[in-house]
This record gives sequence, C-alpha cells and structure tokens, in this order.
Amino acid sequence: MSLLVGALAASCLAIALALMFVRLGTLPASWQPGLLAGLVSETLLLLLIVAIGFLLMRKSLALMQGEETAESTARVDPVTLALTRGDFLDELRRRVQTSGDRRHAYVMVDLDHLKALNDTFGHPAGDEALAQLVRICREELPGAVIGRLGGDEFALLLTDCSSRGEVVQAVKALLDRLRQPVQINGRTMRLSATAGIAMAPDDTHIALELVNLADLALYKAKQARGTVLSYNARMLVDDRYTRLLTRELRAAIYLNQLDMHYQPIVAADGEEQTAFEALIRWHHPLRGTIPPAEFISVAEQSTLIEEVGEWVIRRVIRDAVRYGEYQFGINVSAVQLKQPGFAAFVAGELAAAGLPASRLVLEITETVFLDFGSVERANLDGLREAGVMIVLDDFGSGFASLQYLRKFHFDCLKIDKSYVHAAGSSDVDMTFVTTITELARALGTRVLAEGVETEEQYLLMKAAGCQRFQGYYFGRPAALPDVVASPASLARERRAIGG
Repeated sequence: MSLLVGALAASCLAIALALMFVRLGTLPASWQPGLLAGLVSETLLLLLIVAIGFLLMRKSLALMQGEETAESTARVDPVTLALTRGDFLDELRRRVQTSGDRRHAYVMVDLDHLKALNDTFGHPAGDEALAQLVRICREELPGAVIGRLGGDEFALLLTDCSSRGEVVQAVKALLDRLRQPVQINGRTMRLSATAGIAMAPDDTHIALELVNLADLALYKAKQARGTVLSYNARMLVDDRYTRLLTRELRAAIYLNQLDMHYQPIVAADGEEQTAFEALIRWHHPLRGTIPPAEFISVAEQSTLIEEVGEWVIRRVIRDAVRYGEYQFGINVSAVQLKQPGFAAFVAGELAAAGLPASRLVLEITETVFLDFGSVERANLDGLREAGVMIVLDDFGSGFASLQYLRKFHFDCLKIDKSYVHAAGSSDVDMTFVTTITELARALGTRVLAEGVETEEQYLLMKAAGCQRFQGYYFGRPAALPDVVASPASLARERRAIGG
C-alpha cells in the first residue's frame, strides 16, 4: 500500500511539472497532449488501485475485530456473563498450579429448583434467576472468578483465603442474600442455592481432584438443599460406605433379606380399616434392621431403585391378592416415575396377578413435581387410565402445592404430619388443614391425615374434615397377618388398659 501511495505522489508531481513546462513554453507543443493524457490515465489508475486497497484493508480489519469479539464472546456465557466451562477450568488449573502456599477455595453452587421455575414461569424467568445468582456472587464476593459449568451449576474460585471457616461464612452470606425477595420478570420470588467447597492446597493441590471433592461436598449438601458444606475426609468414608451398601443391597434383593410391613389406614370413625400403606424393611444378617431412609437414598443413587421398586410392587400385589377387601398403598420415587415403561410394568403385574387396579394405590410426594417432565406425565396418565389410585403424599411440605391440584386429579391428599402435630397449638396450621379439606371436597378428592399419634390430633383432624387417618394412634407398621388380625379398635383397647 505504501508503494502505491508513493507511485501516486510521483505521478501527481509529474503532472504538475508537465503543466509548469507547458506554461513556461519549454515543452514542445506536439508532446503536450500525449504526455498529459498519459499522466492523467496513470494517476487515475493509481487512485483506483489505492481505493481498492483501502477497502480491502478496511474489510480485513473488520474481520480481525469480529474474530476478536467472537473469541471474547465464546469465553463468556451469554445469559449470565460468567466464564464458560472450558475457560473457567483453564483458569482454575493455572491458578492452582502457580498458587504455591497460598490458599484457594473452589466453590460449586447449584441453583435449586431451576426446572420447576422454568416450567412454572417460563425459561426467560429461569435465565433471569441464573443472571441474578451471578450478580449476587459478584457483589458478595467481588474478587471471585465465576464460571458456568452448565445448566444450573456454577463455580467460584476465591484466591488468597485466610481460612476454611472464613470461606464457609462468606458462602453462607451469599446464600442468605440470594434468599431475599427479588423481582424476576415482574414477579417477586425467593431463590435458593446449595454449595459445596474444597480448598487448595489443604484438601488437594490437583485442580481436577479439587473439582471432584467440591462436587462430593455439593452432593452431600443437596440432601438438605439451601445449605453449604465444606469437604472433609469423612465424606470419602461415607462415599465408600454408600458403595458398599449398594453392593449389599443388590445381594439382599436376591437373598430375600427384604420384607414388607404394613400400617393401617382407617375410616372417619377411627375403627374401620380401609387400606394399608406398604413400608419396606431390610433385615441385614450382620447390621440388623437398616432404616428405609438410609438404603432407599442409596438405591436412588444407582439403578438399584428400579430393582427394589419392582420387587416391592410384585410383593405388595401378591399380598393384596391374599387379602381381598383392602387397598394397598406403595410409595413411588421420582426416579421410578422417570422410567419410560413404569406404567406398563405396573399394569402388567396387576393383570398377571388378577388384582383389580383400583385396589392398588401409588403415593407420590410433591417433590416429584420439581423435575416433572413428559415421561413422568405419561406414566401418571397411564397409571390413571389403568385404574390405579393416585395419592399426593406429604401435601403442604413441597413446592407450589396448589398449582398441582389444578393440573392433576388426585384420588386423595395426604396432609403432611407436621400440620397434624401442630394443629392443636397453631391456629394457622389448623386453618390450613380446614382450607385444604374444603378445597378437596370441591375437587371431589379425599383427604387423609397422616402421623396421627394422639386422640386429640384425631379429633381435630376429623373436625377439620379429613375422611381417612393413619398414624401410631391407630397402629404401627407390622407384618401383614398381624396388622390385619389386630383391628385399630382392638389396638386402642389394648392401649387403654395398658396392654
């Protein structure tokens, strides 16, 4: 380009000299037309070449700027403006490798119930919630490097930390700030997140292992949600125990170590047994009886929940055939409802055993709906079409309860036991129960009060409008022959005489 500009300048100078010679009369007249025409043509050609070169250079510069902008954009998540997964992990590796004795904290943050938020209010609301999370992270932890690992998972890198306790308190303050009311797409909401922490070099000096340890801490924290946990060596021990329990549970299914106990459900008079809720038991030959809360969570972490669930359904259907006048309820987990063929499996087992579908009751909790999708909906519709009774368990303890009463028809609502226990001392809880029974009556749905332990609770729930009752006051879980042979009225008589 510089050569073209130089040539253009020389051409212009030549034209100027030729014109000067013509004016002075020193240039022969015969030369003047040809010389001037040639100089002008050459100058115009050079001007055209310079213009084309300028346009090409401008386009090249624009392409370079576009590539730089695209590269910059690729490093940043467009929704939250946090670093993308790859760039964040590169930054993490670089800082951990060069940290020396300086203490760094790696924090994994998971926004709770994002799918429910998307399904209820739309994806724009979910995106705004994610952006709000990152904004709060920047305000509460201004020096943190923030990355979006994918979906609802984010990572924070805090450098030059003085202690683990300081990091835990800082993250707790972050989660508390997140729970404050915020406007999202014109609606007031309270967000919630769960966090797991690992420290370098305290826990490890390897970046990838740091990620794994923080992920383990996050997994433990998710069992309570809305909390923060820092990694400790005990977590690895628990993780190994979980894997051991998984192997033993798989063996228990084939060695017939599992059993079913049943708790009676009574009618409004408090005496007539109408149904039983099936509760699984594991009689370990060395560890004794292992609580369901312990091994069911282990089963849900693996594919074992499918095997355990199928075993329970087959066993309960077989027991129900033996006692032909009662309904039998089974608790169904969210993992089971996510299995595409679950409804077909249940219908097949009912048909094979010759049990009317109306005598089988499947109980699902409100938390199932937090990640409710097309597969779950298809299973629920298929079960209802087959004639299976559907109960919403632990009603009032979950997320946006009334919303699901509008979308789905349930045969029965189980009032969560926390309301039953508090009704005698809390007008608010008693009003909640009364309101729900009125609403259920309008919807043509029964209401069952679970966790009834005293006569006062029974009378209060009956006065509130509940039609079915379950709890220790009417009988504890026991083997089916025992619980059927001991009606609730006899159980109360034994309690009355101290027997």
